[in-house]
Amino acid sequence: MAAGLAERVIAGMAMFKHVSRPHLAELARHTGMTRLKRGDFACRRGQSSSCFYGVANGQVKLVLRSDSGEEKVLRVAEPGETFCEALVFRTRPNPIDAVALCETLLLTFPASAIHALLDRDANFARAMLACLSERMQDLVDGIEANALLSARQRIASYLLALAAAGRSSRVRLPVTKTLIASQLGVTKETLSRLLREFVNKGLIAIDKRDILLHDRALLAAVAGTTAAPSLSDTPASESSSV
Repeated sequence: MAAGLAERVIAGMAMFKHVSRPHLAELARHTGMTRLKRGDFACRRGQSSSCFYGVANGQVKLVLRSDSGEEKVLRVAEPGETFCEALVFRTRPNPIDAVALCETLLLTFPASAIHALLDRDANFARAMLACLSERMQDLVDGIEANALLSARQRIASYLLALAAAGRSSRVRLPVTKTLIASQLGVTKETLSRLLREFVNKGLIAIDKRDILLHDRALLAAVAGTTAAPSLSDTPASESSSV
């Protein structure tokens, strides 16, 4: 029964959607399934690992932590997404902490099963390369945003990205403001202040975690390298990490 559930979940993940059913069934037989409670670790920084992970349901935050306890959220893995893919190609200490944000069903893909699938299925090999390329591009984009964009630009870009992903002008914040602020490299106070500014300027309306984008064109101008004339820009130095 567990293998059947794993196969159904794996089939719905983007990385595996072109893999043949026999190959999916074989992978599912070697895939582990773990239920996590909020606050449980999927994996810890410094641990040796030769697998990667997939979220069947729930959410997992991927974070870097300093010795003083400060954390930087890299991203939040949602259902159907995978993380730590590079670990199956090189045995090395895990560079991040992965922590469940709620009750989560986690899949574990061992390196041996992934290597066998790569040998058998060219479609999966291409999908794996595309995934790793996307991860690298996301990291570059994040570094560029933190180095070159103001807090205001980052927040505007984040809202537009949510709207683009959902294909709607009404978006729902997927996690808490604290996590979003950490991911964007701003303080929670800065995030709240700039969201209020967007409301006052008529760009958005806020109802708890739901945000309606009233003026996407102006919001896009704010997100660009040159802010709209009606909004003064915020220097990047203001955006300290949480």
